[in-house]
Amino acid sequence: MNNKNYLNLTILLIFSSYLILGALIFSDYGISWDEYYHRINGFVSLNIVREFFSFDLYQGVEHGDKIFGDSTKHYGVIFDLPMAYIEKFLNISDSKNYFLLRHFSNFFIFYISSIFFYLLLKKRFSNYLSIIGLLFFILSPRIFAESFYNMKDIIFLSLFVISLYFAITFLNNPNYKNLIFSALTCSFAIDLRVLGLIVPFIVIVFLILAIMENKIYFKNYFLKLFIFALSVVFFTILFWPFLWNDPFINFAAALKAMSSYPMRLNVFYLGEYVSAVNLPWHYPIVWIFITTPILYLVLFLLGSFFIAYNFAIRFLNMSEENNTTDPWSNNFERMDIIFFLIFYFSLFLVIQINATLYGGWRHLYFIYPCLIYISVKGIENISKYFKFKYLLIIIVPFLIYTSYWMFKNHPYQFVYFNKFAGKNVPEKFELDYWGVSNKNSLSYISNIDKRKKINIFIKSVSPYEFSSLILNENDRDRLIFTKDLDEAEFLVTNHYYQNGNPIIINNKLKKDFDLVKEIKVDNLTINSVYRKK
Repeated sequence: MNNKNYLNLTILLIFSSYLILGALIFSDYGISWDEYYHRINGFVSLNIVREFFSFDLYQGVEHGDKIFGDSTKHYGVIFDLPMAYIEKFLNISDSKNYFLLRHFSNFFIFYISSIFFYLLLKKRFSNYLSIIGLLFFILSPRIFAESFYNMKDIIFLSLFVISLYFAITFLNNPNYKNLIFSALTCSFAIDLRVLGLIVPFIVIVFLILAIMENKIYFKNYFLKLFIFALSVVFFTILFWPFLWNDPFINFAAALKAMSSYPMRLNVFYLGEYVSAVNLPWHYPIVWIFITTPILYLVLFLLGSFFIAYNFAIRFLNMSEENNTTDPWSNNFERMDIIFFLIFYFSLFLVIQINATLYGGWRHLYFIYPCLIYISVKGIENISKYFKFKYLLIIIVPFLIYTSYWMFKNHPYQFVYFNKFAGKNVPEKFELDYWGVSNKNSLSYISNIDKRKKINIFIKSVSPYEFSSLILNENDRDRLIFTKDLDEAEFLVTNHYYQNGNPIIINNKLKKDFDLVKEIKVDNLTINSVYRKK
C-alpha cells in the first residue's frame, strides 16, 4: 500500500469514527437556552410558506404570533424551517424525540462542514498539514460540545465554512457552475445570520481586483460579478420567508437587529456583572484566548505574523517595473490573505460597532475556522526551520491530551478553559450559560425520587422549564417546577446568577437543604442539586 492509499485510509477512518461517535453521544446533551424558541420560529416560518402558497402543511403553531413578533424573527430559518417540516412529516409528537432529532441534525451539519473544511485546507496545504488542521477543528472542546445543541452559532459556522469553500473554488476557477454553487451556499449562510454577507463581499472585492488586474477580461469578469451578486440576492430571498413581503425593508431590519440586538442581559465578566449592550472592548478577545487550546493559539499567532509579514513585503515591492501589481503571487497567498482578513476584520468590526455579545464569544464562532487555518499556516512556516517530525512530538501528545480531557469531561466540554483563564475561574467567568447541565441534574432527581410528583426550584438564568423537555415522558410528568422555595423538595442551580446574590449562600438554603449532587469540570462546579432536609 502506497502513501496515497494510507492517507486516504486515514481520512476515511477519521471521518467514519467521528460520525459514529456523534451518533453514539448526541443524546447525552441537554437542551440549550434558545432551542425551544427556534423550534417555534421554524413553525412560524412554515406557516408563512403554507399561507403564501396555500399549502396545508401545518394548521397551527403554539405561541406562534408572540414568537414571530419578537426579535427572533430577524434570524434566518435555513435550519429551523426544514427541521419544522421534517418534524411534522415524521409526525414526531414527543418533545424528547424532536429535540434529539435537532441535536443529531445539528451535529450532522457540523460534520459535513468538517469535510468541507478539510477540503479547504487541501486547497492550500499538504495532506499531512490538512489532517492536522482537521483534528484541530474537531478536537476543540467547546466547539465539539456545542455542535450538538447550538443551532445558531454552530450552524452558522458550518454554513460559513461551506460557503467559503465554494467562494474560494469560484475565485480560483470562475466558471458558471462554481458561480451558482458559491451564490447558493452564500445565501444559506446569510439566511441563518446576515453576517454571512462577509463571504459574497469577499468574492465581489476579489473579482473587482481581478477585473482591475486583467482589463482585457473586463467584460467576462464583470458579467460574472453581476450574475453572482444577483444570484445571491435571489437565493437569499427565496429561502427566507420573512423577506417575502418586503425583502429590502425586512432585510434592513434584520441587519440593524444584528448590530444592536436588544438583549437585556447582565454578563458575568472578570468578576463583575456587565450589561450585554455595554461590554468592554476586550470581551471577545479575552474569551478567545481563555477558551481555545493553547497550542492552537500559539500557532495562530505565529501564522498571523508570517501572513502579515509576507503581505507587507509583497505590498511594498508592488510596482509596474517589478511586474508585481498584486499583493499576492498565487492562489495560495490569496487564500492566506482572505482567511487573515476575515478573522481580524470581523473581530475589529464587532469591537468597533460595540455589538451586543453574551455567552462568551459564540457569536464569533464563524471565524474559528480562520483561526485554525492560520494555525496550520504557522506549522507550515515553522517546518521550514524545524523538521516536521520534531513538530509532531509536540502536536500529537497535545491532541491526545485534548482528546482525553474531552472524554473525561463528557458531556460538559462546553466549560473548557485553558491555563490563561487563571485560578478561581467561577469568580471571573460564567460557566454553564446555556443551562445544558440542568438536564442531568433533573434526570438524577427523577432516578433517586420515585414519587409521582416532585416539586423543584431551579435557579438558572436560562428558562428552566425547558430543561426537562428532553427527558423521558414519565419523568417529565413527575417534575413540578415551583417559584416558591418553601414548596420545593429539591433545588437545582447552574451557578449562573444574572443579578448576583447567589442563592447558594442564602441562609435559608443552608439551613433547610443538603447538597446531594455536584457536576464538576476540572474541579469547577457547574451544577448542583440540593434536597430538603
